[in-house]
Amino acid sequence: MSYIFFNTVIIDYLQNNGITIISLLRTIIDVFLVWAVLYYIIAMVRKNNRTLQIFKGILFIIILKVVTSILQFTVLSWLIDNIINWGVVAVIIIFQPEIRNALEKLGRTDVKGQIEGLSDDEKNVLIYEITNTVEQLSKNKVGALITFERKQSLVDIIATGVPINADINSSLLLTIFKEGTVLHDGAVIIQGNQIKCASAFFPPTERELPPKYGARHRAALGLSEISDALTIVVSEETGTVSFAEYAHLKTVALTDFKQEFIKGIGGFISEVKSGGEPDGK
Repeated sequence: MSYIFFNTVIIDYLQNNGITIISLLRTIIDVFLVWAVLYYIIAMVRKNNRTLQIFKGILFIIILKVVTSILQFTVLSWLIDNIINWGVVAVIIIFQPEIRNALEKLGRTDVKGQIEGLSDDEKNVLIYEITNTVEQLSKNKVGALITFERKQSLVDIIATGVPINADINSSLLLTIFKEGTVLHDGAVIIQGNQIKCASAFFPPTERELPPKYGARHRAALGLSEISDALTIVVSEETGTVSFAEYAHLKTVALTDFKQEFIKGIGGFISEVKSGGEPDGK
């Protein structure tokens, strides 16, 4: 009885204030959609260091606009208005890769091209072949870059390399990275359980880094700033093995490599900064 009375009171209140059930539902859906968009933007910003810096800049301009409006700084307010008007176009240009990736994710229905879509048996083969490859590369001090596509498409990066489209095989990977071979420089990109290409090139990071960081680490870090890809880096000078993801480098001991790699393909490796700085290329 009290339940019916409570509902009646709520309905009467809404009707007396000109609020219908349909308009209330519309408002709830509207708020939910805005929350979903903001959540997606925040998630994208957190995973991309470059995007994070741009987002901070946009937030600063918005705050400055509010302050100038309150203090009635006419000239400064006019200047910021023009920046905001042209900023929409600038944001579209700057965020073009992220926008494209978002649209690709919306239209993607086949997940077999991603590591998350592999079966347990396929993952076991992947773990065995990659672990064996990295161990031999590290012991022989052969430089290498091995990248694994996650949720964000690397189609543009793959296009810079030489198509391979072969099953993952340790012997093939060791041959590709062997000193003196045509495909030695650049990176191998793995999509699901296939080697998609070799000799691919990444945009290097623009950060100020010590000279001890080589070209491979700079390239791996650069890719991690614009995508969610996981990249294994083997130093040519020291044999050091590192993981690059989410704009961070993480050096791992060879004895711990397999366990860390399992975390990487089973979920995501913890977003921690490098415990030891990698040396060499």
